[in-house]
Amino acid sequence: MSREFGPYLLEEVLGVGGMGEVWRARDTRRERLVALKLLPENLNGDPEFASRFRRESHVAARLREPHVIPIHDYGEIDGRLFIDMRLVDGRDLGALLTEGPLPPARTVALLSQVADALEAAHADHLVHRDVKPSNVLVTATDFVYVVDFGIARSIGSTRTSLTITGATVGTLDYMAPERFTDQPIDGRVDVYSLACVLAQCLTGRRPFRGEDLPALLYAHLYVDPPRPSELVAGVPPALDAVIARGMAKRPEDRYPTPRALVDAARLALEPAGAPGGPPGPGTTPPERTTEPARTAAAPPTVLGVRSGDGAHSSVQQLPAAPAPPGGPGRAPRPRRRRIALVSALVLVLVAAGLAVFLWPLDRGGADAAGTPTGTPGSTLAPEATTAPPSSSAPPPVSLAVPTQLGDPISVPPTPGFIAIAPDGRYAYIAHRTQGFVSVLDLTSQVDSSRIPIPAGPPQFITFSPDGSRAYVTVYDDPNSVHAVVVVDTTTNAVLQTIEVGLRPYAPATSPDGRWLYVPLHNEGRVQVVDTTTGETVDSYAVPENPHWIAVSADGRRAYTANHESGVLSVLDLADGGRVVQEIPAGVSPHSVAISPDGSRVAVVAFDSSEAFLVDTATDTPLGSRAVGTRPQDVSWAADGARFYTADVESDTMSVVDARTLEVTASPPTGDGPTSVAVSPDGRRAYVTNLNDATVVVFQLTA
Repeated sequence: MSREFGPYLLEEVLGVGGMGEVWRARDTRRERLVALKLLPENLNGDPEFASRFRRESHVAARLREPHVIPIHDYGEIDGRLFIDMRLVDGRDLGALLTEGPLPPARTVALLSQVADALEAAHADHLVHRDVKPSNVLVTATDFVYVVDFGIARSIGSTRTSLTITGATVGTLDYMAPERFTDQPIDGRVDVYSLACVLAQCLTGRRPFRGEDLPALLYAHLYVDPPRPSELVAGVPPALDAVIARGMAKRPEDRYPTPRALVDAARLALEPAGAPGGPPGPGTTPPERTTEPARTAAAPPTVLGVRSGDGAHSSVQQLPAAPAPPGGPGRAPRPRRRRIALVSALVLVLVAAGLAVFLWPLDRGGADAAGTPTGTPGSTLAPEATTAPPSSSAPPPVSLAVPTQLGDPISVPPTPGFIAIAPDGRYAYIAHRTQGFVSVLDLTSQVDSSRIPIPAGPPQFITFSPDGSRAYVTVYDDPNSVHAVVVVDTTTNAVLQTIEVGLRPYAPATSPDGRWLYVPLHNEGRVQVVDTTTGETVDSYAVPENPHWIAVSADGRRAYTANHESGVLSVLDLADGGRVVQEIPAGVSPHSVAISPDGSRVAVVAFDSSEAFLVDTATDTPLGSRAVGTRPQDVSWAADGARFYTADVESDTMSVVDARTLEVTASPPTGDGPTSVAVSPDGRRAYVTNLNDATVVVFQLTA
């Protein structure tokens, strides 16, 4: 039987650990199932803990990296601290390892996602401090969520004595040596813990044997890391060196970041001597200076949690312990080592809340951004690391008649334009009169946060190919700032404001992310900005009033919809942005989009209420068709069989068959649909309604 906890109905205990209970609960305010963590009651009267809990939960809740478990809410009810999190259908990594070691390739694929979550936290000057298998949830599709950010106290606090619980012993298995001493900590404690998890994934066994604090403390301080290749057949010996460096006793001897550790592990899987393969004996795998962009697969349907936060209780023993430090035939360690060990143990025993999950970084944390190569007009196909991984499975078949999903989502006033992130997990919405961009969580369909845009009214948005940056165009009247605002999508922080020409409309990036193309409505040109420096590097003259620009997947061509000129311009980017063709496109062409296979371009004409289709191989028109009244935006289905227009005055979304140009459906949207965006997997369309401040969601596939 369920019981009440404030607005929540607690339905089932999903896990119990040293830092509280996790319940499957129903949020009666929003009518959704959540994972609700209730912290231990003995923390209720601790104001120091409550203050840190709120501060760090606030920071954790704003982390939007796809592999960080989303936090919906947190606070205190009836004196009990709680965290409201997404409910995920998955098993924790510890449960998976009860079935034995994981294959090396799968291990690296899973831990790469963990590294992404940790990198996002480190970029926000936070460290997780409790990376372990039970804090890594794995879905049926091997999508990873890292949990337990931001719910424990400082190790420097002396308000509560250490209690050795299942959770803290589990934490000890992965704790960096400096955690046992009075050394300052930084993100390299997470590198150490991740290396411990890497070793356990490859062997199915904890990194060190030992059941109590003194034994584990001694192992982390003095015992050599495990060598998985000697314990499990098929593990490349090069991974031993990766683990040894990742678990180095001194922080300065480790990989500097979690990403560097995972990159080295991936490199170690390459055949010896192959291009990009592991280096020879006695060398250190090179560190990458740029972080490859990743686009996560869409998460599975949100159903339920199958793991809690307690430590994994079934412990497998390692073979015989390594020889004592010093090795056979060597003199015993000096007595000062024992003194150091005892001193470290005393420090730990007087510390408070040993299982600390989130802590401000003392130094470092984020990798330096890499600099792509190429020129604005070069034929530069996107690198494999800057685009979503290709899939052999065909995209889902789009329906001739989509269906609306649920009620419209209420958002702040004047939602003028929506752009979906490349990973498909969230969208940015530009609110013109409000002066901010809102973030819509596409899984929970909740308006999760706001990004103030101080430069002026946000108008249009595009993302970098890897999703790490968003570019927001800003303009108001001729005397105001006309700019592109660059937003870090990990932190929602404004990184840069780049002044551009008059009335920048809907921009686009090059496939490699190096160039930003900004159509300037009042100047009849496209401004080219170097995204690494923010400097203008070129300018392309086009017919008057360019509203929209779309860039081909190979980076060779671009298409602009020129509002007052009534044409679609074809630009040769490999030849200095020269306009090579002007194709009639009705009265007031407004928006343009390239089909997924690059073979066709769709453009909508605002004042003549038409949609036009153009063959990109020959730059010839394929036909046109009347759609809803005053179409303002156009987007393609993932299978390329249809495209969708947002018809601002008929309050409809027109569904157009791309083969016959027949309008197969015109479902109503709301008051004043201004933009339509299709999710990367092609399953849903999101339409913004300017006048009634809603977003309507349509199911596009069966």
